[in-house]
Amino acid sequence: MNTNYTTKLENKRIISVTGDDSEVFLNNIITNDVEKTNKEKAIYSCLLSPQGKVINHFFIIKIQNKFLIIVDNFLLNELSEKLNYYKLQSKIIIKEETNFDIIFTFNSNLKLDSIFQFDDPRSKKFGKYLLLKKNTYEDLNLNNVELYNQMINTNGLIDNIFNEIKGQFFSLELNLKELNAIDFVKGCYVGQENTSRMNLKNKIAKRIFRLNNADQTEMNENLVFENEIIGKIVSTNPAFAIIKMAKFDSFKNKNISSKSNNKIKIYKPEYI
Repeated sequence: MNTNYTTKLENKRIISVTGDDSEVFLNNIITNDVEKTNKEKAIYSCLLSPQGKVINHFFIIKIQNKFLIIVDNFLLNELSEKLNYYKLQSKIIIKEETNFDIIFTFNSNLKLDSIFQFDDPRSKKFGKYLLLKKNTYEDLNLNNVELYNQMINTNGLIDNIFNEIKGQFFSLELNLKELNAIDFVKGCYVGQENTSRMNLKNKIAKRIFRLNNADQTEMNENLVFENEIIGKIVSTNPAFAIIKMAKFDSFKNKNISSKSNNKIKIYKPEYI
């Protein structure tokens, strides 16, 4: 890892939520607790369908009395629509903010006149984000975004495959509990019932994992170990699969097979 690596995230957008009811409004619909945000801390959270399937995920920070939701650009419009759908009579204002740049860095010593900076709330090992006024540091020596995407994929995070899996899986199946996206104490939110039930049972039937040596695989292709189907490909570039957990210990370090590749291995991140 290049400890001086710094890049601008052109693929991020920001939605602000302000108003007297903003904190209550957000806590009633998202999986994490916005009361955890402070002047140096962000939260990672997601929005679920009423059935508990993950339909969006994002960071949230708070600057003064304004909540800023940092989301991937391809999820912006849908998230904005959902927030306005749930708004009802709440005294809040929802709008896109376009006067910020978002910088990502592994350099803990980087000093910029940022509006806000925070460690990745999923893990400090995943780097740091800085929110700047737009075009503040045009002379900043920036790297390309390739290493950032590589870090996301290598650590088994769902950011770069979210289009393929959106709305298909429960939050615990996507390892979002381990990535600090869910608060089980704060009370009700959209999709909370199934999420809490799965957590109380403490038994997740399947989970998503990144795959190694998964060349030539195809979407929805079955994965097999000892003549038993143990998973299914849900993304090919990067390669991820949804894996059954019933006999996970018996094959987690072994080669598993698809119809065209018999040397696939499951990558189990340290946070699981």
